[in-house]
Amino acid sequence: MTTMSKHVLCYGDSMSWGIVPGTRQRHPYEQRWTGVLQSLLGAGVRVVEECLNGRTTAWDDPFRPQRNGRDLLLPILHSHAPIDLVVLFLGTNDLQSMYGVGAYESSLGAGVLVDIVQGCRSEPMEAAPKVLLVAPPRIGRPCGAMEEKFRGAAEKSAQFSRCYRRVADERGCFFLDAAELIQASEVDGVHLDAPQHRQFAVGIHRPVAQILDLPQAQAEG
Repeated sequence: MTTMSKHVLCYGDSMSWGIVPGTRQRHPYEQRWTGVLQSLLGAGVRVVEECLNGRTTAWDDPFRPQRNGRDLLLPILHSHAPIDLVVLFLGTNDLQSMYGVGAYESSLGAGVLVDIVQGCRSEPMEAAPKVLLVAPPRIGRPCGAMEEKFRGAAEKSAQFSRCYRRVADERGCFFLDAAELIQASEVDGVHLDAPQHRQFAVGIHRPVAQILDLPQAQAEG
């Protein structure tokens, strides 16, 4: 029997939940980036999905409750402890037109989430988990059901990289710019197709393996 030696919690939104662009369907587990990452890291690491459609960093959705990522993060950390690494991959939904905020405000929300993780001492952990903050990819040309929801978001999303990097630098956590790895699907301009999920998993695999200090073979996949 294999003993899980490392635990990675992925805290995200529909990008990580795996919504199929242009639909309300979900990519199968083995096609979602979290599932692909699990296969790349191997049996000694457990990748935990905690992803929800519509989740924001710190804003309340007036139409769908419990989408505020700040409110649910700490109970989730306690639930899944011990955790070695938390991957925070949120912010795209902050740019929905109804919130009226940009990448800077979104990065402030992301900073709050980093603070929660870095201040967490869930039993039986003696130290807080490490944090990998992921700046969301740029939004393309929102279309279909995404067109009005993300009106004006493409221009705002161009500032994700700069704003999120600043937050990571200020808090001394690890940083990854998703815009360097993937771009939004042309189907709806927001979400990821299956090949993009794999592409992101391959891109995030090495930094995750290095943060966890895994053997070279696991780091190379």
